[in-house]
Amino acid sequence: MAHNKEEEAKLREYNDVSLVKLGPAEKYLKALLDIPFAFKRVDAIPYIINFDSEVAYEELRSSKLFLKLLEAVLKIGRCSSF
Repeated sequence: MAHNKEEEAKLREYNDVSLVKLGPAEKYLKALLDIPFAFKRVDAIPYIINFDSEVAYEELRSSKLFLKLLEAVLKIGRCSSF
């Protein structure tokens, strides 16, 4: 989520009475400012979503047993094609 410190400071200046002047998007950002590390959490979501598949990918790439399985499948495929 793109924001800068200047925008953040301006939004923090608004109090409950002056919130009616804000549009829906600004009200949403103002609410997010009250959540600790909200923007860092939102930025981390893609990494959280991909973490399990990245770990599984690395485990498969480094697995000698999986490599042997693929070699066996390849040999069977070559033999059965004749």
